[in-house]
Amino acid sequence: MAVSTMNVTLPLLKEGDSGDAVRFLEQLLSSIYWFGVQQGRPSLITDKVIFDAKYDDQTKQIVAEFQQNYNATFPFPSPDITVDGVVGPQTWKALGDAIFKYTY
Repeated sequence: MAVSTMNVTLPLLKEGDSGDAVRFLEQLLSSIYWFGVQQGRPSLITDKVIFDAKYDDQTKQIVAEFQQNYNATFPFPSPDITVDGVVGPQTWKALGDAIFKYTY
């Protein structure tokens, strides 16, 4: 059985950005938090949150909440990620870690 790997470059996302990458981020966050809520974790994501592919203040707050929760949930040896509401390489990796943890 052949195993292939793929390198994907994901963009830095911050307040003011919009488009497909933000929509992908919103979908990841929604999935992660749905599984988290099923396990009794509170979340900023509620039925009042509007996902519209725009990285606004609401998205920044949800990302910062995710970053903070990631640091608390994935202790050593995972490095802490910066809690700044910006999605860079560390946060993209953390999102991948979290989606893997909650869905497998």
